[in-house]
Amino acid sequence: MPLSVEELEAAVQKVLSAEDSQQSVLCLSPVLETLRDQQNLAASFLPGLTTAGTSRDYLRVTSSFESLVRKGSSRWSSVLADQLRAAAAEVMPAMPRRPFARSDFSDSEANLKWEAFAQGPVPVFPDEGDLHEASDKVSSPATGSTEEPKDSVDVDMEEIDEELSSPCIAWLSALLSALLPLLTNALPRDQNEVCIIPHPHKMEQQEAGEDTLYMHGTTGRRPVFNTKKICDNCGTRITDRHYYHCSENCDIDFCQDCHTRTAELLEAFMAEVDEDNGEHLSKRLFWVIDITERIGWHVLHSSVADRHRLANELAFEWPTALFEKLSQAAIDVVNARVVHVQDVKDIQSDERFWYAVGWLQFLYKANELPCKTRRLEEQSSRGPKVDYDRFILEGINKCEPLSEFQRWRKHPSAKVPNVLDILHFQLSDDFCSFLTHSNLVPLNFRRVCLLCDVWEHMQNGRIVPLHLEVPREPKSLVQAVVERFGRCPSQADLRQPLRICFQGEEAGGPGVTREFFQVAMRSFLDGEFEGEKLFSYDEQYWFNEEALNCGQCFQAYGILLGQAVLNNTHVPNIFPRALYDRLLEELESPCARKLRLEDIGAVCPVTAKSLRQILEYSGEDIAEVFGDLGWPRGRQLPADLHISQANKADFVQAYIDWFFHDRIAAQLNPLCEGFKSILGGSFLLRTIVDAVQLEKIVCGGAEKVDVDAIRSGAEIEGWTPEEESDYLPWFWEALASFSAAEMAQFVVFVTASDRVPLRGWQALGLIVQKNGVGDDRLPSAYTCFSQLLLPRFSSKEKLRSGLLTAIANSEGFGLR
Repeated sequence: MPLSVEELEAAVQKVLSAEDSQQSVLCLSPVLETLRDQQNLAASFLPGLTTAGTSRDYLRVTSSFESLVRKGSSRWSSVLADQLRAAAAEVMPAMPRRPFARSDFSDSEANLKWEAFAQGPVPVFPDEGDLHEASDKVSSPATGSTEEPKDSVDVDMEEIDEELSSPCIAWLSALLSALLPLLTNALPRDQNEVCIIPHPHKMEQQEAGEDTLYMHGTTGRRPVFNTKKICDNCGTRITDRHYYHCSENCDIDFCQDCHTRTAELLEAFMAEVDEDNGEHLSKRLFWVIDITERIGWHVLHSSVADRHRLANELAFEWPTALFEKLSQAAIDVVNARVVHVQDVKDIQSDERFWYAVGWLQFLYKANELPCKTRRLEEQSSRGPKVDYDRFILEGINKCEPLSEFQRWRKHPSAKVPNVLDILHFQLSDDFCSFLTHSNLVPLNFRRVCLLCDVWEHMQNGRIVPLHLEVPREPKSLVQAVVERFGRCPSQADLRQPLRICFQGEEAGGPGVTREFFQVAMRSFLDGEFEGEKLFSYDEQYWFNEEALNCGQCFQAYGILLGQAVLNNTHVPNIFPRALYDRLLEELESPCARKLRLEDIGAVCPVTAKSLRQILEYSGEDIAEVFGDLGWPRGRQLPADLHISQANKADFVQAYIDWFFHDRIAAQLNPLCEGFKSILGGSFLLRTIVDAVQLEKIVCGGAEKVDVDAIRSGAEIEGWTPEEESDYLPWFWEALASFSAAEMAQFVVFVTASDRVPLRGWQALGLIVQKNGVGDDRLPSAYTCFSQLLLPRFSSKEKLRSGLLTAIANSEGFGLR
């Protein structure tokens, strides 16, 4: 029988009040029966059972199950958790059990050991051949018929909403909310907060031979052994006498320190989760992995309509906090498994792992669905449900970049398929490569792989540093850099790491190189060349259109941007993201975006405001009011075409194209040529790096938000003096109480960017404008102008809650 959320809560209270373990399981039986049946699950956990179309209250569902398994809530919480795990294993469809490549198991005992960890009361898995035969055809949820697979399908969301016959997604969404407490923080973490799992085989101690000793121990120094091994946890060369290797000869090794630390972490985790049985703990850990991989397999083999239903449910009906936990649980599983997968010679053979990656990509696509929606009071779309950076797999940093780059190079054109729309999903060599999933790869790892790509294109593979001696005086420094780069006879000579020294100074090395880039970038930005400033400043730096005869200087600046990457140095984040899209466009990258109105807003807010007024103007006299925008149309529009209501969007977009292309061609083109001379040979850069990633590769990540600095530079509009003194302090107190992640979300909410302004957070230019009165209203924002439209709430608590609701659900407050 289906259970309403009220009946669920009542059953949970009985379970928690039980006097012994047997009685608690008996009280839990109605809940377990519901979890074991897909039809019952599909109709369960709704408020009452009579309200048609009522949304499921996911917070109450997850809270109820959390109270069952939370440590200390009941003496029988561990028993109850096992019962829930078993029920979930029964209802979740089976998939092939291939935890590692067959070659990794030397005997059947090792295989049985893993299966004992993972299985529990699991239904019989189908024969692998039967599974592949069944997946060759796709079932239509509306008719039950089958059709031959296609690569992708155009999706009509109205038709999807009408297909209500399949309960698939309703039961799966309910099950996910019930299992969330068992999936959250379920795996131990290392010192870097990255989840780990013990290797499934015993690690045996190895001893390096005396003939590998290459530094005799002396006072204050230890013996160093050339083991020719790399630690698979810390990624450093193993130079200890003793280290650890897999007893079943998997390609995995731990240094002494990492082996000891891992054992301590597992012991600490056992104590934290109140577990004193190592075998039972292993079953718990591998259940999390097993169920996550099954979820991925099931979702990716569902119909397109069902995938869209689930994605929309997660994006618009699930509370942001729960969605974030669900995504983190998937990330934890992939992070924990990634090292074990990388050590398999044929990483594609571990199909289960790649279905977990596919599930994570599904959550990523669901997360960005809100970007396609708009607020009623805004013209532009909003951001993702949670920050994209939350999906980064830090566990990949434990992998070997060169190996991953060489693996990706075999399939350089590989793309992650749109897991929402592809009609027939199949694992392939293309999919089973970490770099293919570039949206999940950590910045530093991607940067090193990019350098591997660049090094390969150096002349004869030889590295001959480019010596550069420069003065510190800005104007002279610019001249020296331009002349030195100009003397290089070829791009191959430019494409070498720099060896920097300042005139009259003996110091050199990485520190001096980093200092040089900071000084040089500032000199180019603020200095002059041929009597002209290269860049102008209006909230952000941009090209000075008057600098028409400075091609050499702009080219040198582009070379510096590329050299910063080549020399593993970050430069100040001072340009709008549009520059990085233009760099990618010049590289003919498919990842380059078409630039829009919001991009002009980041360069010139006044121009963006004027263009927005054109788009919002509804009168038929639009040509008389605005003219034809007064710009040389070139190839974008016919010279005799006049603006009208019918073509105003085309006029505005054509102006944007001219603004970012023809208008600054004399300045941007040579800068792009300089950048391409250093990094243009990287196929990786030209294929899988988007503007956001390129910006972070060049400039690094975001800086912690400073609320006090933002307040010092903020403007207040529409508030009375009494409100400014009595009410607005509540607003600043609310911001100050936000977590770092919430504060970063707020900045994105009001500016569409998480980057600190060049002159600090005080230059954010936040405008706090009054927008009505009432607790039923929510804050909104005009991101082009950093303008927050803030209602007046009845209390400090209502104000804080309203802000958090707005920034967490900025995709449109649940509106589809």
